Amino acid sequence: MKKIQKYIGSVLMAVTMLIAMPALLLTSCSDDDLVKTPLPGTCITEGAKTVSTLNFTWEPIAGATQYAYELAEKSTGTVVLGGITNTTSLLATNLKTNTTYLMTVWAYASPAASNTTSPKITIEATTNEVVALATPSDLQSGWDGGTITITWPAVDNADGYEYQYERNGETVTGTVTTNSLAISGLSIGEYTVYLRAITNDENYSNSQSIAFTFRREKIELWRTDCNYNSAVLGQDFACQVVAFDDGNYEIQGIYGSDDKIEFNADENGEIILLNAYQVNAPYYYLKAGDYTLCVYVGTGYSGVECTASYGDIWFYVYLYDSEGNYLGGDYDWVTWGSTEEVPTIDTLVGDYTETTNCYDLTYDWANWTEVTDQQSDVSIAKVDDETITIYNFYGWESTLTAQVDMANRTITIDNNALFADYYTVADYSSADKAVVGTFDDNGTITFRNWSIWYSGYAYIYEGAVSTLQKK
Repeated sequence: MKKIQKYIGSVLMAVTMLIAMPALLLTSCSDDDLVKTPLPGTCITEGAKTVSTLNFTWEPIAGATQYAYELAEKSTGTVVLGGITNTTSLLATNLKTNTTYLMTVWAYASPAASNTTSPKITIEATTNEVVALATPSDLQSGWDGGTITITWPAVDNADGYEYQYERNGETVTGTVTTNSLAISGLSIGEYTVYLRAITNDENYSNSQSIAFTFRREKIELWRTDCNYNSAVLGQDFACQVVAFDDGNYEIQGIYGSDDKIEFNADENGEIILLNAYQVNAPYYYLKAGDYTLCVYVGTGYSGVECTASYGDIWFYVYLYDSEGNYLGGDYDWVTWGSTEEVPTIDTLVGDYTETTNCYDLTYDWANWTEVTDQQSDVSIAKVDDETITIYNFYGWESTLTAQVDMANRTITIDNNALFADYYTVADYSSADKAVVGTFDDNGTITFRNWSIWYSGYAYIYEGAVSTLQKK
């Protein structure tokens, strides 16, 4: 009996020890005594930014193996960018303009390290607002007798300028990259050009337009010294006759005064007065210093023949003094030169130095190239008494044919004149309009607003000026 009891006691002790063993084993393998600490937070700095980008950098954290980031719109909480990186910087692109974002960064440690994830650090940043370019200001216009040049101070950050104006009932638009605009081919009158600065930079927007009004004045073609004879006074006066490109004329310095007569001629060669202060047709009243002229231009009582080399202008005048006393009526005559004094075409023959200023598309087929004071040697030869050839105009080593009017001092390049056998020389306004140049007695020939045309397109921009000076 005692043996049985002893056996049972031994078994119970063994069972008790087996039950206790797992608890002992678990206690010996636990790491609860190792406490992990979070990585420290970083410091985020905002860098350069634009209207669509934000740039961030942050301080590296010792023990960090990766950084997580998240960019969200502040107003909506929408996450627009997020991810993991091994670097300490981020450039966020394609963002909304003038919008505030929240940038959050936190770090991860290695799983075997004694650290846990760092706290999340957030910085607020706002993209730039688009800035409108300044509107061009202080526009000025200059006139060289053929081209209106408009200039203005350059606008900061502008890539160019866009313009628009009306010419001969058509809207002309375009752009220039410099702060100047040359306009030619205008008839006499008042014009308004609309101008604004433009940009390709997303950080800026185009400026507001500015309206600039200017006048295209008439071009003086020639002037000559004349003799003004008053039959009523029996006296001669020195004066000048001036011809303009609108077909009108002026007699300047009538009766020894600063006054003038503005006129043109009808199809019969009779005078049409333009500046009378009182009209009771066919009587026209004008001031001439201390005199008042009542000009009678009835049929057969006036006549006009005007060229640069000779002329004869006559009209009937009832003359009054400064107190209104009638002095009599008779013809006034303005004369100069003679047909014998008209120079011959031979005076044009010779060698010239040509200087050209223009914008040319033949240098770069995609962009206008500014040509400044380009010089070339040009030679002119006589074909007959009314025709010349011009060789090497604009340095193209081609021969152009032109018609000459010696009396009016004009040279008209034939409308079918060609450069390199396929470029046509014509006025910029139309491939069907001939280029007309002028010349003076000093050996200077000037061609304005000419262009090279090919397949309906002008390759020399409006406003081109070429001056030929005889050597």
